[in-house]
Amino acid sequence: MDALIDLFTSFSGLLSLAVIVFIFLMAAFFVRLIRNNVEKEVAEQDRIAAHSTTSVNR
Repeated sequence: MDALIDLFTSFSGLLSLAVIVFIFLMAAFFVRLIRNNVEKEVAEQDRIAAHSTTSVNR
């Protein structure tokens, strides 16, 4: 219980809390960035595959 009191009241505890929150926000940002880039890359690969199969069929 003393650790939680120190975390929310002392200067070093608040700095630690800020770092922890920053790490979680940074992780969420990178997950979102990577997911969007993977989806974009998969869509482009699908587009290239669809284009190449239609060219072969002609």
